Amino acid sequence: MDYSTPADAAAAAAAGTAAVGIFAGVMIFIWILAILGFAIWLWALIDVIRRQFTNPNDKTLWVILVVVLGVIGAIVYLIAGRKKGTIPGK
Repeated sequence: MDYSTPADAAAAAAAGTAAVGIFAGVMIFIWILAILGFAIWLWALIDVIRRQFTNPNDKTLWVILVVVLGVIGAIVYLIAGRKKGTIPGK
């Protein structure tokens, strides 16, 4: 026998709707973080390719670090490695 009342069904539906809303919010937040991380990675990769370094091996090392380590490598490059190179013509 089913002893549930329509009020219980409404509460269950409301809880399910809230769960879907929370899930959608979390997914939007994850997508924003992913897009931001990709933008930082792309910015660092383009910057390291455009810069000239005193030692040509430095450029190769930074490209490899940014590509292999992803966003972490990009952040490290933007903080530490960007100061070591110069952009030609500027």
